Amino acid sequence: MNKTEAEDYVYRSYLKAQQFQCYGAADSAKRDPSLSRAILRRHSTPCAVVTGSKGKGSVACMISQLLQTRWKVGLMTSPHLLDFCERFRINGLPISDEEFVRHTEKVRPDFDRIEASLAPEKCISPMGIQAAIALSYFDEQQTQFNVLECGKGARYDDVNNTTHQFAVINSIFLEHTRELGQTIEEIARDKSHVITGEQACVYVGEQQNKALDLIRQRAKTLNVPLKVYGIDFKSDNIRYTHSGMQFDVTLDGCTYNNIIVPLLGEHQAKNCALAMALCKDVLGEFDLDEVKQRLLTLSWPGRMEVVCADPFVLLDACINPASTIHVKQTLDYLQIPRYTVVVGIPDDKDFAGVVRSMSEKAACIVLTKSANPHYIFTNRQQQLLEAEGIHTEWTDSVAEAIERAKYEGLPIVILGTTSVVSEVEGLRHQL
Repeated sequence: MNKTEAEDYVYRSYLKAQQFQCYGAADSAKRDPSLSRAILRRHSTPCAVVTGSKGKGSVACMISQLLQTRWKVGLMTSPHLLDFCERFRINGLPISDEEFVRHTEKVRPDFDRIEASLAPEKCISPMGIQAAIALSYFDEQQTQFNVLECGKGARYDDVNNTTHQFAVINSIFLEHTRELGQTIEEIARDKSHVITGEQACVYVGEQQNKALDLIRQRAKTLNVPLKVYGIDFKSDNIRYTHSGMQFDVTLDGCTYNNIIVPLLGEHQAKNCALAMALCKDVLGEFDLDEVKQRLLTLSWPGRMEVVCADPFVLLDACINPASTIHVKQTLDYLQIPRYTVVVGIPDDKDFAGVVRSMSEKAACIVLTKSANPHYIFTNRQQQLLEAEGIHTEWTDSVAEAIERAKYEGLPIVILGTTSVVSEVEGLRHQL
């Protein structure tokens, strides 16, 4: 098995079953996390599982960064930007190609036995196989704490099978409605299943009341304590600087002043408070200077990232209108009143909502597509938006979209799914 074959193996069962499944069906009809449960429950290293609608990866990365002040920490996130091995890290360093292949081969026999007994429409989730690879690698390398990011939800997400003494639920809003549900309540109910009853504590980001009520209800039923943003911890005095966001964090009555993260957006300050709340409980006490230094070295590409200063280009993995609020706030702070927007969001996601949100101040909107064959992009997007009176231009590649955007001579904002973000990262020379 080579690296490409190992990557293909992660998706093999899913792709085989896809032709027998209804595209519009909910996760509950297509996913069966019980298939991987016994495999993933073998691992017992202390662990935190992170879910939410936005900022899961940022929070997971921050938790990993802070826990490294004392421990060897495994981190699994998805999707990746440039290389599949980015999904598996120990103390910030990705797994090597050789180790990725070896651990895929190591877990393969267990999954092959399961797959052989499945009906054609049933499959092993790629997230289950990915989590097994991560935990196999982390165990062998003797990590002392692991941080795993869920996929879309939690209830039908194999990552949630992992024994996790801590859980994080970041802000929840309408996203992945086809798979998770059409309302905030349905989505929150799914993600609240990250609370399994074994947690020492669950840390909850800023929430709408309807989502928070459902989370509280599940935690109470399972007798699991919660710590909630705005009540048990919070960020204050949030301001933008040329180094990123600067703010204070209050945890359990103690205030930590002048924290800086090299990411833009008020939400990153809130993400950091969420991560710090968990880490303070896990570690006991903070060395504030070391915490600050760790956060200053944080790197999370494609998350409100300034990829070029002249001309100004802002890149964010934004695929829903709720996330555009942070983008527009940042542009207002930076006093950028007009800009060209490039949007690369698949047909089955809310591309229209993102375009509507950004259209008020956009001088030009360019739609584009990713080269990734797993996503569907069509110029039907342009037709639907035109029917609403929103003029856009269609391009067939990210490279073409960038060239078209540059023609306007304005600051550029690029918003899109992670495959589009990764292509932008690979085209920095073109900016």
